[in-house]
Amino acid sequence: MVRMKQDAGRIRIWRNDALAGVELLRASGTQHHFPKHFHEAYSIHLHERGTMAFQYGQPQVALKPGNINILAPGVVHMCLPADEQALNYRCLFVSPAFLQYAVLDPGATRLPLFERLLCLGDLELFQSLGNAHRYLETDDDAFEAETLLTSGLAALATYSGQPHARIEAGSEPRHVTTIREFLDANYDRRIALADLARLVRLNPVYLVRSFRSSVGLPPHAYQRQLRLSRARQLLRLGTPPAEVAEMVGFADQSHLSRLFKQTTGVTPADYAKGL
Repeated sequence: MVRMKQDAGRIRIWRNDALAGVELLRASGTQHHFPKHFHEAYSIHLHERGTMAFQYGQPQVALKPGNINILAPGVVHMCLPADEQALNYRCLFVSPAFLQYAVLDPGATRLPLFERLLCLGDLELFQSLGNAHRYLETDDDAFEAETLLTSGLAALATYSGQPHARIEAGSEPRHVTTIREFLDANYDRRIALADLARLVRLNPVYLVRSFRSSVGLPPHAYQRQLRLSRARQLLRLGTPPAEVAEMVGFADQSHLSRLFKQTTGVTPADYAKGL
């Protein structure tokens, strides 16, 4: 059974019961501007129409029809139309567990490096991943969709040619790790910059600059992304949006709705429908 969310601003997000660990997005004729954010899953973007400006460092990447862009979980990025033309694209959000199942032999643990990967001009791979996406949208053949998706992920792994690399504890400044862990544990609390400065005994201006340099977002924006990630989890469990807003630390439901739509392209209510 396909569980489809309502079209909101010509953006749809859904899951298919036949394939756990994969969420899909389809955008048609949209000019939605996604501010800086990150995903908990691997993000695979299949660009179909128009030019999208993708920012995750320097230089900025311009995605054109036929391009595939892959980002690992936690990579901060921003994307928006590069001009006045509306965009069409598809995204697959693949959990680390599903990627491990798809591309690794039993017992293997090191995933390929998908931190920032851009594939240009591979029409066969683009069509294969696009067909998997379409089959999961219509529920025509989940078996074939899974076959196309797993083979496509394996093909993407050959582009990286390197072992997967993550930031390990201790490789970022100790105070950044301390702040990140504090925010992870207290994402739903009201936190002041002064609290963090006292925690690590640093000047607040230096603290913010250093955290942004290591993580890609200032501390307040990182906490907001944690809240939005937890909100998605609660909505999938059927928790009403008003309760979700209170549970994750937003002022009210309207505050959650505004930031949720800004980041995902759909409202919490639209996201939750059919789950």
